Amino acid sequence: MYRKKYDLVRAEKVEWLAKSIFTEFPEEITGLKFYLLDCGCIYYQRVFSDGTLDPRVAVYRDAGYGTCDICMLKAVHWRQMVNDVVVVYNIKLEIAIQRHQ
Repeated sequence: MYRKKYDLVRAEKVEWLAKSIFTEFPEEITGLKFYLLDCGCIYYQRVFSDGTLDPRVAVYRDAGYGTCDICMLKAVHWRQMVNDVVVVYNIKLEIAIQRHQ
């Protein structure tokens, strides 16, 4: 069954967003740090291979909800509205088996 993006629960939304970003930038970033806000917006930063955070913070909000009247108006700093923080890493695991004869 197909569900539209704005119907997804937060965990699925973060997973969908992470997969989308990793697909677009497969070699540039190894992780993403998501900040889930009370208003429903998701702010995120890229995590580079050396562990540093991108100083730029991006924001995602479902298009079906329109602009956010809370965090976009900046009446309160967005960091004060963080409800949860999720870090997702894109790692590749390679297992090699050698047989000794």
